[in-house]
Amino acid sequence: MNRARYVPFERNRYFYGKLLTVRDFMSEQTYNSDKHRLSNRLLFGSGVVSGLQVVAVDDKSISMETGVALDKLGREIVVASPVTIKLSNVDGFTNNDYAKNVYLCIAYDEKGKEPVHTVAGGVGSSEEVSEHNRILESYRIFITEQAPKPQQFEYDYLIEDTWSWYDDGQVRIYQQLPRYVEYGQSFELKLIIEKTLQTSPISFQYELELEHADIVDGLIDGKVVFSEPTEANSTRYEKIITLRAHQADGDEKSKHIQLTSVSGSSKLVIGERLLYDLSLPKQSVQISKESVADRILHAYYARPLDQAMEAPSDPCIYIAQINLLQMGASYVIDKVIQQPFHDYVVNPTLLYKMLLSSNLSTPEHSGQTELDEPISTDDHVIPFPTIEEEFARLIPPQIEELEEQQVITGVVEISIEPEKKLKWYHRKQRRFISDEIEHGFDVHLPVLLTLALSDEDGQSNIPVPEMWKRSDTIVVGDKDVFKGSEYELDFPKVSLAHIQYPSKGSFRIGVKVHEKTERLRLRVRWWAVKALEEEAVGLAAEAIEQSHNRAATSKA
Repeated sequence: MNRARYVPFERNRYFYGKLLTVRDFMSEQTYNSDKHRLSNRLLFGSGVVSGLQVVAVDDKSISMETGVALDKLGREIVVASPVTIKLSNVDGFTNNDYAKNVYLCIAYDEKGKEPVHTVAGGVGSSEEVSEHNRILESYRIFITEQAPKPQQFEYDYLIEDTWSWYDDGQVRIYQQLPRYVEYGQSFELKLIIEKTLQTSPISFQYELELEHADIVDGLIDGKVVFSEPTEANSTRYEKIITLRAHQADGDEKSKHIQLTSVSGSSKLVIGERLLYDLSLPKQSVQISKESVADRILHAYYARPLDQAMEAPSDPCIYIAQINLLQMGASYVIDKVIQQPFHDYVVNPTLLYKMLLSSNLSTPEHSGQTELDEPISTDDHVIPFPTIEEEFARLIPPQIEELEEQQVITGVVEISIEPEKKLKWYHRKQRRFISDEIEHGFDVHLPVLLTLALSDEDGQSNIPVPEMWKRSDTIVVGDKDVFKGSEYELDFPKVSLAHIQYPSKGSFRIGVKVHEKTERLRLRVRWWAVKALEEEAVGLAAEAIEQSHNRAATSKA
């Protein structure tokens, strides 16, 4: 299929007495393959469909599992058997500097198969001529040290605007803004810093300048400031700045937030290197009364065919990021990160069932609040999610609303399993952090959080046999109080803490494990209490106590 321009399809027309040549048979194959790849490209996109997990076998070798992917030309990449290979034997791997991050890519490839003698090719020649009888649709894997430009990611340009501050192969700094927001809506500026593990500590700052929006949270002394923690052991960091779009002026339909930095205010420090006056970002966000989902869909369907079919010269798929460490004159594999750019193809059936589950699940099964209106099944009609719901809804967190929104509670499960195959130079992992959790109250509202260890049943959508179910226990305080008694608990000794983000209405839970345990996960129940008037404090305390009692005695 021609990438540069769209070529109308044409197919063979057969009739009695037609002389079939190589051109006719090739046209037959091309017609079918091009139409199939066009459907793949426009209906499904590109990325990993299934499998293709990459793991480190030892310090210098990797293994790739079987799987299927679609490239940006709609071609299927099929890996039928696992591949184990030494990293230095992969195409593109260089042996000059080992302290770096490299990316494992997979691309579609074709190979000739079954060479056979051809009579036509040997006419007038004394040498025997052969041609391949088959074409094997295969793949090739290779290493690249350059991460893809943010603009290359499938459909990201419709959703967000990305600006690259700095990229030298060892350090990569860029920031992201949404393409569209609604009037008065809060949104995030994400400053993303990626580096190799052995790169010196990084600090970066600049003074933000913008129009038609206000800064809500995230600045230090009026500047965007990032400083890498001294004992950090990460290769990726995010700095979040919360902004809010201005309200509409009269009947104004849309306008643009212009974002840049004050000239000369940017300063990047990498170890002892100091870089001033980086190129000024020029980004914009469109403010509109129309919903963000509708704006994205409009931009998607307004694309001309040439833009929809656009693909890079080498339409490969990045399936893993491999972090390397310099060890003397050689290297070791420190970590393998699966799908660093989340390049997946989502099965439409799965997506529909996720949306359906999100729309129809009830508190008894998933912890969701009840629907505002009961669903009538008299005519066997299931209400389909709106466009906004399709974009905004994921499987919601487990939240139970109590006492007319005075208290909200939920359960989060945190993995406390250390990373596998720890190297001798690693520290043993004892601290574990949850994903960001929304407490459900209004943004900026003062909220009090309480945490407790939990072994409650009925918190999962997945049915389990009775013998696997836990004991419906919540532990508040020091569990050692019950040590030696008939009520002694099998929880490990841990410390719990949380970090709140008031401007985002969310928080994270941290767990520090103080002793060895066979458990791989801990459940933590949280309670969020909103700010109340003085006369309502007693009611809030009563609500928390009732919530504790219900959660401790409830059964699935």
